[in-house]
Amino acid sequence: MKESLLLLSKFIKNPKEVGAITPSSAFLRKEIVDNINFETAHHIVELGPGLGAFTQSILENARRDTKMICFETNKDFCEHLGLKIKDPRLRILNVSAEQMQNQLREMNIKKVDCIVSGLPLFYFSDTQREQIMSGIKAVLPVQGTFILFQYTQRLQKLLESHFETVEKKLVLGNLPPAFVYVCRDK
Repeated sequence: MKESLLLLSKFIKNPKEVGAITPSSAFLRKEIVDNINFETAHHIVELGPGLGAFTQSILENARRDTKMICFETNKDFCEHLGLKIKDPRLRILNVSAEQMQNQLREMNIKKVDCIVSGLPLFYFSDTQREQIMSGIKAVLPVQGTFILFQYTQRLQKLLESHFETVEKKLVLGNLPPAFVYVCRDK
């Protein structure tokens, strides 16, 4: 099934899980990838990779020794990713972002350098958002980066409550336009 149709069909079935009706544009992918420090990134996590638009771009730019772990709850998306991207650096887990910290611990990974998220956090419950944010903070070192895109600005205060610096950029060349947030501690 063509990627656009797969994404649209999953959105129609569960818009709170998928959160997008079209694949991310090259402009949005570039904005996400440009904020990753590939020179120092040994472990990169992606939350909600969907069809892998960011995953593919990240792996194309990552070092040969970088490990990438994706957390995706949609089994069809996991299967699609596994067929689309054949890269030994990639590990795809069919589990929720709330399980990230435990899963990384089982893989003997204490800290990751960067977390990229396409999760539609606005639609999550307050409890889920807090659990995900706590997990992110637990596995990111002080110099780590959390990058996410959203179609709303309503999460700004949540992000500012967890990170010392939150930079926001509107990417108009995406359908719909998206906000990219780059979050760090000093």
